[in-house]
Amino acid sequence: MDMVEEIMVSVYCLAYNHEKYIKDCLEGFVKQKTNFKYEVIVHDDASTDNTANIIKEYADRYPDVIKPILQKENQYSQGVYIIDKFIEPILKGKYVAICEGDDYWCDMHKLQKQIDILENHPEYVACVHQTKAVNSSTGEFSLCSKLRKSGVIEIEKMLLDRGPVYHTSSLFYRKKALENKPDFCYIVKGVSDYSTEFALALKGYIYYINEVMSVYRQFTESSWSLKVRDNILVKEKYYQDMIALLKAVNTYSKYKYKDLLDKTILDFKYQMWKLNPQISVLKDDDFSKLSLRKKIKIIMRSILKKN
Repeated sequence: MDMVEEIMVSVYCLAYNHEKYIKDCLEGFVKQKTNFKYEVIVHDDASTDNTANIIKEYADRYPDVIKPILQKENQYSQGVYIIDKFIEPILKGKYVAICEGDDYWCDMHKLQKQIDILENHPEYVACVHQTKAVNSSTGEFSLCSKLRKSGVIEIEKMLLDRGPVYHTSSLFYRKKALENKPDFCYIVKGVSDYSTEFALALKGYIYYINEVMSVYRQFTESSWSLKVRDNILVKEKYYQDMIALLKAVNTYSKYKYKDLLDKTILDFKYQMWKLNPQISVLKDDDFSKLSLRKKIKIIMRSILKKN
């Protein structure tokens, strides 16, 4: 089959101090076997290690594929929405795929498999797949998604889960589906993966392929997963951000999924109360909705903490 000349898929990659991992990521991009043209926008946010030089090297070797954006000053620390400002305005493809600089794709047919699904099913807004999570400290691995069968992911499943139903490195979506993002995508900056997941789910069907086609590295040096694992304050802030996001999704969807979202919000509150138990949480209206066992656990922890 002849190569289509117009760019069909735009991939974007956010990198920062990923010197140890970025080669695997870039190799995963350039080794894709497709019958269409694709581009990869690699944004380096002023890394202090050798990440930018490695990206330059690949851009020189694969100029038709790798297109770097190399910042001289860190944008994230200045509160800039990097994707909105630097990446989305230049994406040429009909479809978009994502992979962070410390993760990588392990199936050279990933993009082809996903585009085939969406080209044949106009009712789907996105296609995702299974991802293997590797603990960078121990080498242990697990599967990111709890799903074990290919098929459409029900929106109820996404709204109920306390974690993402799929990993971002598996996401492949129609660019037009996110051209006008809901306001809730900008409520909190630290949970953008979730806001994107909800924004797509509210637009249409998402199809899941039960095949491992990407690898998620957990607990790398500058990763979000490490910050959350090792810092109680960061974890508490994450719970607060998720609650704020879910409330905004509730409003945006005109309370169509209120029962589901309220249940998930309560679960996040419980996790937050467990992390930092206070007697004052008894005054929260949602506290009465907990099971007796959970109420007792929070009360006992708050008493022990006080003593």
